[in-house]
Amino acid sequence: MRIAQVNVYFQPFMVGGAEWYVYNISRELVKMGHDVHVFTAAEYEGKKALARESVDGINVHRVPLVIDWSYRTKVWDGLRDALAAEDFDVIHTYDYAQPHSVVAVETGKQLGVGTALTVFDVHSMIPRTWYKRVPMRLLDGYMARRTLPAASRILVRAPNLVEPLVKMGGRAESMRVSPSGVRDDSFGVFDGGEFRERHSIHGSPLVLFMGRLNPLKGPQFLLEAAPRLAAEFPDIAFAFVGPEQSGYRSELERRASELGVSSRVHFTGMISDFTEKMEAYAACDIFVLPTSYEGTSQAIFEAMSQGKPVVATRVGGIPFQVEDGREGFLVPHGDVESLAERMGAILRDGALASQLSEGARAKADGFRYSHLATALLANYEDVRKQNGN
Repeated sequence: MRIAQVNVYFQPFMVGGAEWYVYNISRELVKMGHDVHVFTAAEYEGKKALARESVDGINVHRVPLVIDWSYRTKVWDGLRDALAAEDFDVIHTYDYAQPHSVVAVETGKQLGVGTALTVFDVHSMIPRTWYKRVPMRLLDGYMARRTLPAASRILVRAPNLVEPLVKMGGRAESMRVSPSGVRDDSFGVFDGGEFRERHSIHGSPLVLFMGRLNPLKGPQFLLEAAPRLAAEFPDIAFAFVGPEQSGYRSELERRASELGVSSRVHFTGMISDFTEKMEAYAACDIFVLPTSYEGTSQAIFEAMSQGKPVVATRVGGIPFQVEDGREGFLVPHGDVESLAERMGAILRDGALASQLSEGARAKADGFRYSHLATALLANYEDVRKQNGN
């Protein structure tokens, strides 16, 4: 099958979970013998990549941008023609509220090619200040009206997304749950000591946050919980792994200094290398994601593949990934006291930590990309049949 994947970024610009998903699922599809092409933006933060290349057998097409105002407001130069120039069996695009998805589904419709649209989260449901929420709702609604009804198949990350998407114009009969997952080799043995040595982390236990350094992801709440844990665990350390956004790292560093925990807090920057990333999970004792909203989290599944207990917020699709008390604990968003209490409970009780570790690894085992790729292909075949291909 000839498959087009369209996402805002791709290698080497691995900005977030969407990029990792497209890369990992595309690798699996290539392994299964399919011809996969990824269409993506040609530049990120002033850095440009080759217009065409092959990455792990994936054919990458990098398209120039006419407008590049933010992650979700980009206008691509020539995406429609680039997609139309290839004879694809299916066009799969990511994020309903971006211009590239409008182009992808409309191009598929014009060519008589089936389209799949993956929805990671509903943007207007994400907590924001009012002056950001109003334009986001307007943009969200406008884009949704153009992409959701036109897509042959809508793939949602978690069941809780179906109802709001139907209200926005999506057809319930076109929706299927298609979660994120983990590479099969994520279950291997990785040397956490390498991660610690590389970033001069000597404290123990180690609490890990992996995600964008953005207030929406909640690293500030983990930082606020740090002094409470340090009072009980004198050698505890905290690692924050992920790309900085809008200078937020300096704000976190300032707050760490005010809280008196600077010596315990380590900011590593973004880690794109798979082995290095897995070494970070292997090094930690707990993985924490105090996010304000999440469709589902790639990082949570990766941490669980290494048998790490998870403490995360009870928002979005996270309860689909983590059952409270089985693979970790869920806490209310912004509740620093609950966050610290749940982390402390795991760190002081070895038996509980082992129980959660076993549950985490078992849960992640059901979300291997090798399994997810087979399910995705079944959706592609349905889409082809719908369009008479």
